[in-house]
Amino acid sequence: MRTLVLNAGFEPLAIVSYKRAIVLVMNEKANILECDEDAPVWSASDVFDRPAVIVLTRYVRVSMSREVPVTRRGVLRRDAHRCAYCGHPANTIDHVHPRSRGGA
Repeated sequence: MRTLVLNAGFEPLAIVSYKRAIVLVMNEKANILECDEDAPVWSASDVFDRPAVIVLTRYVRVSMSREVPVTRRGVLRRDAHRCAYCGHPANTIDHVHPRSRGGA
């Protein structure tokens, strides 16, 4: 079971295991927004709600370096191996040759 972690501004930060989410809640670093009532977590002496969504109590700054670099493989995967110009299947990004270089 995975748990969605929201920043204090309610923007999504990460997905963590429910065990990590319970630790964050018990250390009062997060609050439970939504829990899975069908599957509680049992300990030796108590029963806890299994968190599905938690929100952090303090705002965490996220660096802007999380941007994924653009690669040929990523562009082909994004476009489902289709040409953006003609819509035909493509194995390369630039299979359409411009007229200035002898293309149709």
